[in-house]
Amino acid sequence: MRDSFQAVAQSKVWQRDDPGLVGLLRSEQLYKSLSLLLACKAGVHIPPSLLLLAPRRNLIAKFANECGYPLMIRVDYRSRPKAKPFGGVPLYSLDTIQHVCDDLVSRGCLPLFHPHLDRFQDIFSCGVLLTDQSLEVDVEIVGKGFDAGDLRLGRALPHETLRLNLPRGSIERRAIIADDVYQGERAARAKFIRKLKAYSNFVNESATLLADLAQFDFETFGTDGSELMIPARYEVMPSHQLEELVGIIRAIASDVLRFLPHSKVYVASLSYLPIEGWILWDVYGDWYLR
Repeated sequence: MRDSFQAVAQSKVWQRDDPGLVGLLRSEQLYKSLSLLLACKAGVHIPPSLLLLAPRRNLIAKFANECGYPLMIRVDYRSRPKAKPFGGVPLYSLDTIQHVCDDLVSRGCLPLFHPHLDRFQDIFSCGVLLTDQSLEVDVEIVGKGFDAGDLRLGRALPHETLRLNLPRGSIERRAIIADDVYQGERAARAKFIRKLKAYSNFVNESATLLADLAQFDFETFGTDGSELMIPARYEVMPSHQLEELVGIIRAIASDVLRFLPHSKVYVASLSYLPIEGWILWDVYGDWYLR
């Protein structure tokens, strides 16, 4: 299952190397899924992925049996929905998965499934800002207890920022978050973690993804009280993990961006997990709806 990608329609199933799949995703403007497929074909580690162009309960069950429950639900779309559902949460039963799929399709969105990779176990997450011209890239990094979505959605300040010379793999500039600022980010993140865990409970009870968590009453769907221990201090990214990241960025720059729609800036979202190592979540550009 490692680095697998499947797309499922009503009467057809495509695997990652099947002819026409890249063209299909591009023509359907499913750019999140397209970026994962392109990265997978370029040798970049992605989570095993199942894109549903039409709900197929038997194939969802097969994917879940191969990956194990729960499954992580994410969302792709052909055109921007008025309100994008908030995904990235684990779903624990096939019935819940089916109901969530049906609801998403009715809202003009397509379900995208992965094995549940616990965002609270990320050691590092980062957003890599690239263009198709520059030899330099900017990397924004957050540490354990945070995830790549925090950067993309503006919920967190970077803990570490790097400017890399991509051909040389050298660091041109590096900045680390001040400790007092980090402490404020840490407190805010701990509160948001409680909301995320409560939201996961809500989704599994209601089989519905919300578009906005701002008004979500997370006290009603309280968690079991377990709290992630966010490190008291941010530790900079070690050199060996940075070297691995540089290699991944080079592969994205050379083998992924040129097949995506033109964008002034592209952002690749990645996380470093204890067992998986570096894993790519997606590459997005001007077309992305927050």
